[in-house]
Amino acid sequence: MNRFYVETKNGKISYLKRDGNPLIIMLHGLGGMGNNFMKIASCINPDYGLIFPDLLGHGNSERPSDITVKLQAESIHELIENLDIKKYYIGGNSYGGWVSLYHEYMHNGAEGIILISSAGTNPTVSEYGGENEKSFIERVMRMNPSNNPQTLENILHNNGSGEYKITEEMLSKIDCKALIIWGENDPIIPIEYGRFINKGLKNSEFHIIKGGGHITQVTHPERVCSLVNNFL
Repeated sequence: MNRFYVETKNGKISYLKRDGNPLIIMLHGLGGMGNNFMKIASCINPDYGLIFPDLLGHGNSERPSDITVKLQAESIHELIENLDIKKYYIGGNSYGGWVSLYHEYMHNGAEGIILISSAGTNPTVSEYGGENEKSFIERVMRMNPSNNPQTLENILHNNGSGEYKITEEMLSKIDCKALIIWGENDPIIPIEYGRFINKGLKNSEFHIIKGGGHITQVTHPERVCSLVNNFL
């Protein structure tokens, strides 16, 4: 896969791309990067193109001063429009799943949505407040020192406002088919939130990966690829 950049009104977005049609756009979790999906890149049907962006505030993308879920979703839509993408699937892991759900709530443009332990309906780190937030930032910085702690703090605070939570009503307005994947032992977002999303979406299938945690695209890539390929 090769790295490219696209300009949006909120800043430049870096992304990895593999040619193919239609395209699958996968969005990483908070503190991650587009390359978090590289383990599944080799086993997803090669006829399909792949785009793995670095969300704003992450990786090689720009870091605007005030990052919300809505701003991320708007910027990904600009990427889709600026690259003249006509047919695509969208999805993500954790925070990236939240952004993809919000994008489809606003635009309903995808052929399908692929969610891996998606955030958006669960209580966020900032809703717990205090030491949890500090510990979270410290843990993310240890895993990926290229992150900016102030940027992470800004995103966490915006996530904690509740303004951009994905509600049952919002889920009911998403028209495309959906694949929902959850790790059986996810310690970050319990499986009950996957069941809530599955119930709320009109045309979804829900799969549990036995022994899986929060990032099954990394720990169980072959199983995730099998589910994605069958969905496609």
